[in-house]
Amino acid sequence: MARKILPSLFYLYKEKKLPRGFRVIGVSRRDISEEGFRGKMRDAAGKFDEIAKDKRLAGFLKLFYFVKGYFRDRYTYEDLKRVLEGHDHKIFFYLAVAPKFYKHVLENMQKAGLIHQNMFLLVEKPIGLDLTDAREIEKLFAKYFKEEQIYRIDHYLAKSGMDELFDFRFRKKFLEDIWTREYISSIELKLWEKKDVGTRGEFYEGVGALRDVGQNHMLAMLAYVAMNRPKAFHGEAVRKARAELLRTLKIYNIRQAKHFAYRAQYEGYRETKGVKRNSKVETFFRVTAFLRLGKLKGVPITIESGKAMPENCKEFVVNFKDRKQIIFPIETHAVKYQYVEEYKKILAYAFAEDDSIFLGRDEVLESWKFVDSIVLAFKKNLVPLKFYEPDHYPKI
Repeated sequence: MARKILPSLFYLYKEKKLPRGFRVIGVSRRDISEEGFRGKMRDAAGKFDEIAKDKRLAGFLKLFYFVKGYFRDRYTYEDLKRVLEGHDHKIFFYLAVAPKFYKHVLENMQKAGLIHQNMFLLVEKPIGLDLTDAREIEKLFAKYFKEEQIYRIDHYLAKSGMDELFDFRFRKKFLEDIWTREYISSIELKLWEKKDVGTRGEFYEGVGALRDVGQNHMLAMLAYVAMNRPKAFHGEAVRKARAELLRTLKIYNIRQAKHFAYRAQYEGYRETKGVKRNSKVETFFRVTAFLRLGKLKGVPITIESGKAMPENCKEFVVNFKDRKQIIFPIETHAVKYQYVEEYKKILAYAFAEDDSIFLGRDEVLESWKFVDSIVLAFKKNLVPLKFYEPDHYPKI
């Protein structure tokens, strides 16, 4: 919360864009008072020099309240309900626990009467670690919430470049005539990071680059560049268009996957804290996808991402048969604080009940359907693990 939600809320507060009667209620097992909680929020805000110096910070912190408790303890939820009594506005529950605890939290919320039509769920991706896991989580969500009450966060969909790509594609109608396989030869999506995994070695061992970035971000962004024109430019119409596109992805079996996927690991990764000495986890992947239907049927769409790359590069490249290119940067300008711009937009859209930049259930499941067989091919070593030098592109 301190790195993303807190500063984003402050800027919405500063711009007078928070809903009427807005407040934040933190729930933690820490033995602190409400003033102690506000003090911790003040300390966290102090890491953002622009916020720390702002005189409005004191007024902002008065919006914060605290409930001490444990998420497995039903009395915690009863205490939370008492704090919320008389609050007849929308309530957003930011589910900041590991997926294995979702069931405990949601069951206790329901027993305490906290789940109702004005309660909305904010949950971070990834949703599960494979298709089976994702289906179980989505089944759990559906037990307690309607689909329109669930906001699945993918901060890449809130990037400035995604807005520009969307506007470029759909607000210039003449482009639809050339956005077809008759004119486009291939599409590339790159998410390169110059930094290595850093202190995230243990996390990376559990997921690898394909699940961390490919399923988690890149397929949702791919949908923007290839989907059909939505019936409306906001809300459910946009999510439906993305889901329909993902449904047309050609699904490989594990034998086919080896012809369309590549994986590698940078030298030195195995010396990272939390990483196995014989780790087979990829820190770079490249996958070529195809659509079974639509205007871009058969056009190769390559997604690739890696750590310890020669440069930072986040972009779409659309290659035309006449050898011209259109390049869309995913980040269009430098930002002072990482994630804050995206989460400010995420929260503003959620408060306005515009779910266009949030993932729908179908998008999550269709993404896993595509990725699952490739992950299995990696595990069975049907796609051999290669190695590359840090600060160098892998030799594919």
